[in-house]
Amino acid sequence: MARIHLLPPETSRLIAAGEVIDRPASALRELIDNAIDSGALEINIEIEKGGIDLIRVSDDGLGMSREDLALSILEHATSKIESADDLLLARTLGFRGEALASIAAVARLEIASREAGSEVGWRLQKEPGSDSSIAPLPMRQGTTVTVQGIFERFPARRQFLKRPASEALLCRQIFIERAIAHPSIGFVWNSSGETEHFPKTRVEERIALLYKEIPASILFRFDAEAGGASIRVIYADPSFHRKDRKYLQVFVNRRKVPEWGFTSLLEYAFSEYLPGGMKPCAFLFAEIDPSQADFNIHPAKKEVRLKNPEPIKSAFHSAFRAHLHGVLGAGPTDMWIGRGGEASLPGFSPDIETRNHDVPRNARSDLDSVFWEKLAAARKTPGEAWAREAPSSSFPPKDSDSPRSFHYLGRAFGPFLVFEKDSELFILDQHAAHERILYDELSGSKSASQALLVPFLFESEDEEAKRKLTAALPDLERMGYAIERSSDAFVVNAIPAFLGEKGIPALVDCFGENAEEGRTGDDFIATMSCRAAIKDGDLLDDFAARALIAKALALPFPRCPHGRPIWARFDKIALYRMVGRITA
Repeated sequence: MARIHLLPPETSRLIAAGEVIDRPASALRELIDNAIDSGALEINIEIEKGGIDLIRVSDDGLGMSREDLALSILEHATSKIESADDLLLARTLGFRGEALASIAAVARLEIASREAGSEVGWRLQKEPGSDSSIAPLPMRQGTTVTVQGIFERFPARRQFLKRPASEALLCRQIFIERAIAHPSIGFVWNSSGETEHFPKTRVEERIALLYKEIPASILFRFDAEAGGASIRVIYADPSFHRKDRKYLQVFVNRRKVPEWGFTSLLEYAFSEYLPGGMKPCAFLFAEIDPSQADFNIHPAKKEVRLKNPEPIKSAFHSAFRAHLHGVLGAGPTDMWIGRGGEASLPGFSPDIETRNHDVPRNARSDLDSVFWEKLAAARKTPGEAWAREAPSSSFPPKDSDSPRSFHYLGRAFGPFLVFEKDSELFILDQHAAHERILYDELSGSKSASQALLVPFLFESEDEEAKRKLTAALPDLERMGYAIERSSDAFVVNAIPAFLGEKGIPALVDCFGENAEEGRTGDDFIATMSCRAAIKDGDLLDDFAARALIAKALALPFPRCPHGRPIWARFDKIALYRMVGRITA
């Protein structure tokens, strides 16, 4: 007796439908795609109980005739392609003709549509396992698709759905992905009795409206032609970053895809501007010839295979890195709170000067080198240390000394120094500023050494710590350390002069038994800078505060080694608006 048999049509249709429609969000995805492909200018979306009870998508697109409506729910019925070769030309989101047939197999389906130029619309109704019916219906041009009771008759499938609130979040994510990729279309979102309207706008504003935690004022645009593809990146000031990749998204031909090549390029491009392990906020949109981008490898078109991606990615990487260096500099940069309370970056606005970015890396200001040792000691004896060795009558800088002149106002909340400069108010983080200053000194050319009266003996039972210290000796010597290996110990004869008393604790912190794993190169330089810098609770007298501000203003990259801005800047108009004195 034969063991192989043909499945009943309704069973095979249900299996096929499961590849496309596995939950309400899948059905919503297909319906929004059809509405976009129809040429709609506005799409209205409504869900109830996370789409389990109801999904309704209305558009003002081309609509369908009675004949097209009858064919639309049949398997492999589509207006997008006619032959296999058309897959290489299709620019629509849908093209396989499976969505409506799959939805009709698992839920109650109603489609009302009126074609452009027709005097009457038509309504199709279909329930799983039964024939469809079509009747005339007065309505406006466009199409409304209503899906009710998804998997209602299939408890084996329905039991795998999540709670309505969780399904609603998945539906919302589908909506967000489509709304971001199509800012020229207006969207209306209705869920749990709440309605949100997203009018046609620029993609920057659409992203800020959908992700309310991202201010539109810190989003910027980069456009380029790369390897025959058109690429646009909308990215945020690097001061806005996360530990995860929530805001690191790639869209190819207006579909969000896990394209790790582009994702990695974005992460690498921003790596020099972000703290370790942090991810940027960047949305990449690539328009690639359909013959070079195959979406027909996943039932839901969630993945793409690029035919020849290397020229595209290589050209994009070069152009985008050059763009970031042009506007952010070759390293972490400053953040400015500008007119209207908007955050910006030098180079993005014509009325923002590119200040202090022409200063060579590690360049010294007019402050005497004794500043560093005394500044490191100021946290203990802030007045006495400076009084003994003020280098000249022009030190500390006066308010009118140079183009970098400023008016020091005082301290606030412990770690912050407040001053005016060029009609702007600055709030400076003294620890972050001093940390960056020390970091640049340690990273630069060979620094002056200060001999120790009593050499320090560095001992450790940790072989890995000793190995790392041995490997770092050339860098440490360049920084100003003089260290000799003696049997299983290290003898420290001198330390960098500008680190002063913090030279030894910083060394021990980086290479002692309690040092963090994997700390090498820039990591231990950053750690030394952090340990030696003025702390948040340390008090500086006015003399020391002015000296620190003057040095900070000469920094080419005013962010700490971990990526945080060392100050915030406000102009008068921004402050007036913040307190409601200016409403325009």
